[in-house]
Amino acid sequence: MSVLYNEVLGGYPNFTRNLTVKHMKELITPCLWFDNQAKEAAALYCKVFPGARIVVQSPIVTEIEVAGQHITLLDGGPMYRPNPSISLYYICETEEEIDNIWEAFSRDGSLQMPLDKYPWSEKYGWISDRFGISWQLSLGKIETGGQKITPFLLFVGDQYGRVEEAIQHYTSIFKDSGTDSILRYSKDELPDIEGKVKLARIDLDGQKFMLMESAHAHKFAFNEGVSLTIHCNTQEEIDHYWGKLTERGAESMCGWLKDRFGVSWQVIPTVLGKLMTDPNKAGKAAKAFMQMRKFDIEKIVQATLD
Repeated sequence: MSVLYNEVLGGYPNFTRNLTVKHMKELITPCLWFDNQAKEAAALYCKVFPGARIVVQSPIVTEIEVAGQHITLLDGGPMYRPNPSISLYYICETEEEIDNIWEAFSRDGSLQMPLDKYPWSEKYGWISDRFGISWQLSLGKIETGGQKITPFLLFVGDQYGRVEEAIQHYTSIFKDSGTDSILRYSKDELPDIEGKVKLARIDLDGQKFMLMESAHAHKFAFNEGVSLTIHCNTQEEIDHYWGKLTERGAESMCGWLKDRFGVSWQVIPTVLGKLMTDPNKAGKAAKAFMQMRKFDIEKIVQATLD
C-alpha cells in the first residue's frame, strides 16, 4: 500500500486546514465485528488509548469510549472479518502516544504502511491490529483533523470511481452536511485516473468522515466486519435513514442494511439500549426485533409490555 498512500496523502496539510473540533453526542458510531474477542479487544484499546473506558458490556456487545468517540465491539461470530476498506484514522498529539499505540498494535498485527515520516505527517503509519481492525495513526493536532478519530472509507475494485457519488448521496441524507475538501488525482498518478477522488473529507451532521478511491489491486471490499450505526430517537428518523440508505442497496435483518456502495449500516432506535439493559424486558424486546428488518419502535416497546 505504501506506494499508493505516499501519493494520496501528500496534500494532507492543506486539505485539513480551517477545520474545527465539534464536541457532541454522535449520531453515527463505528461497530467492529469480532469472533468471541470483543472483551479482549476492549481491554487492549482501553490500555493503549489515553483515557479510553468501557461504558457498556454484555455477553455480546461491548461499548467503549475513546476520546469522546463511542465504538461498539460486537461478538458476532466467525461470519465476517474486518479489513482495511474501513479504517479508523487516529490523531496522536505526542510521539509517546503514537509510539505506544504502534508498539501494542504491532504485536501479531499486519502492516499496511510503516511508521515513518511522510509528506503529510512527521510520523504516520497504517496497521491492522491482531483482531483485524485497521488503524491509521498520525502525529498531529486534533484541531487540524477536526476530531481525534475519523472513519476512513476506501473505495476499491467495483467501487472505484464512486466516491463523488457517495459524497453526494451521504450529504443528501444527513442534515447539516457538506464537503470540507476534495483532492483529485493528477494525470501522472497511474493507475488512478486523472480527476478521480484522491482524498475527501465530508461532514455528516457534525461528524467528519474521510473517503478515497484507489485503482491499485486490493484484495478486500466493504463488508459487515466494520459497519456504521445510526442512533435514532424516533420512528420518523428510522424510516428516513432506512429508506434512503436502502435505495439501490439491500435490506438485512435486525436493523442491518447495505447501501448502494456495499457499506454496511445499522439503523437502531436509542430506546433499545434501555430495553436491553432491563432484565424484565430484554428477552421480549429481542424476540420482537429478531423478526424485523427495519426496526419498529412501537412494536418493540409493546412487546415488552405484553
